[in-house]
Order: sequence, then C-alpha cells, then structure tokens
Amino acid sequence: MKKLLGLVMSLAMVLSLGACSSSTEETGTYTPGTYTGEAQGYGGTVTVTITTDANQITEVTIEGPDETPTVGGAALEELINQIMEAQSTEIDGVSGATMTSNAVMSALESALNQAKGVEEEIAALTDGTYSATTTGYSWTGMISGDVTITDGKIADITITEEHESETGEIAQTAFDNMIPRIIENQSLATDVVTGATSTSNAIKDLVSQAIEQAGGKPSQWMTPVEKKTDTVTLEGYDVIVVGLGGSGILSYAAAAESGATVFGIEKAAKLGGQSATTTGPMVINSSAPAFEGVTFANPDDVYQTWIEYVESEEKADIIHEAVYNSGAYLDYYINNFGFEFEGMIMSFAKPEWSQFWTRYVGEDGTTNIFGPNKTYQFDRAMETAKAMNEKNDYMLELTAEELIMEDGAVKGVRAVSYDGTTYEIYGDSVILATGGYIGDAEMVEEYWGAMPNTVAATINDGAGIKMGLAAGGTTYMIGVDPMIHILQIPNMIKNNDLTADQKAILSALALVKGQTSVTVDGEALDPTLSEAMIPDYKYYVVYSEDEINSFKENGLPENFATATSMFMGQGGSFEVGTPVSDIDTILEVGMEYNNVLKADSIADLAEQIGCDEATLSATLGGNDTTYYAVICQGYTYGTVGGLDVDINMNVLTEDGTPIENLYAVGTDSMGVENIEGKPYTPWGGQAQSWTFVSGYLGGKAAAEYGLSK
Repeated sequence: MKKLLGLVMSLAMVLSLGACSSSTEETGTYTPGTYTGEAQGYGGTVTVTITTDANQITEVTIEGPDETPTVGGAALEELINQIMEAQSTEIDGVSGATMTSNAVMSALESALNQAKGVEEEIAALTDGTYSATTTGYSWTGMISGDVTITDGKIADITITEEHESETGEIAQTAFDNMIPRIIENQSLATDVVTGATSTSNAIKDLVSQAIEQAGGKPSQWMTPVEKKTDTVTLEGYDVIVVGLGGSGILSYAAAAESGATVFGIEKAAKLGGQSATTTGPMVINSSAPAFEGVTFANPDDVYQTWIEYVESEEKADIIHEAVYNSGAYLDYYINNFGFEFEGMIMSFAKPEWSQFWTRYVGEDGTTNIFGPNKTYQFDRAMETAKAMNEKNDYMLELTAEELIMEDGAVKGVRAVSYDGTTYEIYGDSVILATGGYIGDAEMVEEYWGAMPNTVAATINDGAGIKMGLAAGGTTYMIGVDPMIHILQIPNMIKNNDLTADQKAILSALALVKGQTSVTVDGEALDPTLSEAMIPDYKYYVVYSEDEINSFKENGLPENFATATSMFMGQGGSFEVGTPVSDIDTILEVGMEYNNVLKADSIADLAEQIGCDEATLSATLGGNDTTYYAVICQGYTYGTVGGLDVDINMNVLTEDGTPIENLYAVGTDSMGVENIEGKPYTPWGGQAQSWTFVSGYLGGKAAAEYGLSK
C-alpha cells in the first residue's frame, strides 16, 4: 500500500528568540531557504526537506511513501522530533526502524550540506567486493549479497542467500530485472520492479550498504534515471486485455482460440498475478483424466446453497454458470492450454462436499509457502495463445492508465511502460482484469472502513474498476469483505532482532485461542466470527502481568499448542510447559515493532487501543494492573466486489444496459457471486474457479464482438 507520509513540524512560534533577529547575518551557518535530500529506505526512497534561517532548522518534512506505515512510517514523526531537537544528523534513530532511520540521516546530511553551501565531492569508492544483509519480502529469512565495485562503479551484484523464493515466485523478477538495471543506471534511484517492490528495495539496500562500506555516501547515488517521452501507437486488435493475472490470461487464451487478434497489458514483470499464489479452483463434473473416480459435489445442492447464501436470484444465471460449468471450462483450459491439476480437497462449507476443489500441479515438484510453483502453467498458456496469430502480443511492466474514449465509446487503452514510453493501443473490445482494489488505500477505507494487512499483490489498485466507472459502468456488491484466511502479528519481524523460536512465541501470543481477546471497540471478541468479519480485521489478545510472569516460570499452557499461523510461520517452534525465561525480551521487541502494547492500567490500555475505557474495563473484569496486549491482524489475498457485469461479462451501466465492448473478469467483477455483509462465498476454491469461469465467458464474448467488427 502506498501512502504519502509527509509529516511537518514548524518552529515559527517557538523560534521567536534572539537568534531570529540575526537570521540574515553573514556569519550564519546556513543560507536561508528550503533544501531536499534523498536516500534509500526500507520501502523505497525517503525524502527529507528542511527549511532553515541563517542558524537553525526551522521546519522538517519527511516523505516515505513506501515505508511500512506502522513501523518505518510511524517512525517518521519521532525522527522529525529528533532532528528538530538535535539540529543536526546526530540523532538516535528509532528502534525497530533502523533502515528508515539511516535513510533519514543520510538524506538530512545531503540537505544540510546544501544549506551550508557545501558542494559535496562525490566520494570515491574503494574497489572490492562487499557483503551485506538486509530484509526483503520474506518473513522466513533475510537476503544477503555480494556487491563488487570496480573502477569506482557498481560492477556486479550477486545474491548469496535468499528466502524470498520461499514466500512466492515473484522475487525472481526482481533478481532478473533489478540487478542489471542498477548496474546499467549506476543509480539507487532506479525504479523498483513493479510487483516485486520489497525484493527490489532489498537489492537496492544491499548496494547502499556496499557503497558505504566502500567509503561512499548512498545519498550521492540517487541520480535520477532518464525516462523516454515517445508515444507508440498499436492498432487493429480485436481484443485488448488489461491485466495478465489468472483471469486476464484465461480471457486472452479464450479470445485467441476463438480466432481474435489479442494484445495483453500487464503491470507486473511476470504473468499469473495473484492466481500464482492460490492452491486451485473449485471443480464440479470435470471429464479430465486427473479427476477420474472423483465423487463431485451435487451441482443442484451447490447452486441452491449458493443462492440461499447471497439471498437473491438477481445474478442467478451467473451463479448457475459458475456451478454447472465449472468443470467444463476447466476442461477447456486443460485440453487447449495445458493446465494441470491433481487431487481434491473438501469444502469449507459442507463436509458432504468431500471432493470439491483441486490443486495446481507444481513445476518439477517445486513449491513455496503458498503451494506448488505454478507460474510456468500461466507462461505456457500465454505462449500457446500468443502463437495462435502472428499479430497476438503482450507486454509486461506496462501500466494501463486510462481507456481511450471517442464519442463516448471505448476505443482502446492508453498505457505507460516502465521506461517511460506511452503506448496507445486500439482495439474493438477491452477486457478489464486488473485484480481488484486492495492496493488502493482510499478505496479500501471507503468500502471496508479499515485496511487489513495483505499477502495480496498491492499493484492491484482498482485501475480496472476505475476505468469501468469512467466509461459509464457501475459496481455490484463492491463492499464485500476481503478474502482473509490468515491471522498473524501485524508487523512481521524479518531481521534477527528475535530468533525464529522467539518469533514463534510472539506469534503464539497473538494466535492462541481461549485467552481474553478484545476488539478495537474494547468488547470481548466473538470467537465464532470469521476472520473477514472481525471489526477492522484486528483484535488484541490481553495478558496481565501475573500471566506473563507465569509463562516465564511455568511455560505456555496447553491451549498454545496449536497457536500457529497458516502459511505465515517464521520457522521457529516452542514446547508448551517449558519456561519462557526470555519473554520480557520477546515482548520488548514486539513493542518496538508495534506488535505489542504495554499499559499500566485499563485507562492507559483503552487510550492506546482507542476504545471506551468503561467498555474495556467491563471486558477485563475491572482488574486494574499492568497489561500486555498482543495485536492480531487479518491478512487478505485481495478484494471481492467490483464492477457489475452480465452473463457475458459485459460491464453494465446503472440502468443495467451493457457497455457492448467492455468486459470485466476475475476480482474486477467477482461481486456478482457474493453479498455485502457476509464473507465472500466460503466454499473453497471459489475465487480461483471464478477466474476460469469469467475468463472463459469474457474472452469468448469479447472475441465474438471484436470479430464482428
């Protein structure tokens, strides 16, 4: 989630001192004015802007749009306070936000030198190979690399250890693209690889550390990278697909197999999107050999259950298609594009649906935390579809910005490449497949009221939904609660501030059942609520000081034995009944990373949570003592509600009229299968099944329209 964290402190009133009257003296330390410096932080570029009079810093603004909001982002205000007090780079920094703190100090030094009129000489680098370690996306381990400096330049970057691949297939795109681009650009201002932001920034931090080790200053390596300004026009396509995650690729494939000429646009540097992190789709009555002998769920039962769940027959035709043809459409992609599945999993909804959804087959047995590595299946399908017509093509790292409209009709898509080139792509029909809106904080706040943590691709920023609305479309059940299956502490400790076993204990303190747990309103948490229905997708597991002391002496009790996180464990373990002698350290580090609150009274805890004191007191039984509240947060795969569509996946206007050549598939339109006020349909594999169903229907319909023109 990108959110501008601009924080300003001004001393206009405070500095009405004698120094102000001499602010124009020639002997002053600074030339009065405003100055800006930049450096590489944890999440990206950190910018420090200062305003000075002749002798003092009078105002500081720090912008860290990609720093973790609750850790690095939260540290920015404290860093401003420290700068204003120290009036120099001699600040302590903020514990738990070391990379952000170091970036602020480096950027501040650059700004101060400008204010002093000191022209910094570019510090020469000492040739050699320098080793560094940092944190990236992975919560299972850090990333290490060797950076070679030759003739004062970055000559080579070699990753020597990484755990990024354990948590997904996206990291490879950063290794493949970020490393050569930094070497080519000789700049830490090289743009991150879209969709692999954390790993890209980790690589940049390895280089930043190496520059320091070689005697340089990272802030001097923030040279802007020149962008292209040309425009390229592409014309004559029957279908344009915006977004090449699962539903976009399946739409592209169905359109190409129908004989249409197709162009695909993908913002990330890889294919597959969020679908590459899923287990597999729901399947009923498939004829594929992989499901020979399977007793599929009764489609009549599934359909009726579904209609009762959404409490409406308004979209009954779509739901009917999703149930009765889920197997047929899966077979289409198995037979024509080589998709592979194996095994069956029971439904979350009904035990009698004992064989309900399936798993993707992994490439050569390779897996990650989210299951089999499956990007190769999407790559293969895409290349098969592309080869069906010599005009068919697609581009990665190309961001669709708007639909091209002429006389109120959709004529194409305007997009910008990572290198700055603008592409104007014209076609007869457009399919929106941009993955929902989890990456747009404003949309999330509007429709949900609070932002959960994500394991989703936050490049899915609602672009398709916004384009559909701009073309006259409307939404359907857009406020359906998110796809949440995972709970964990909100701020994963990715470095070595705690051992893996200590991290496991901290997680267990958040995930344990049977302990006093309170909502953001201070009320007792209803243990029957699904993860998606917990208020603000967050709650607090509260311990008294006596309970913590008991854990220290006697260990964690039996109810902690199963207190682990699905998918998001950090490799450690613990034994119940074994004294946790270091629990004070675990809690202290937890507090540094904003995972734990410590309060000396109920009133103090209520203030920190932001809830009513009387309500919290009633929940805690009125016992006024020292409390530790360990935060537990939901992690979402993405959004559910989106644009309103009909059975052909045509985007609908408010009066129900189809926009004849505009379609929406995947999570850009999955609200039609759901209802606000309930979790998204909880059958198991339903979201991924919708990828296949909507992709088939949208691709076929768009091709038919395009070929008719």
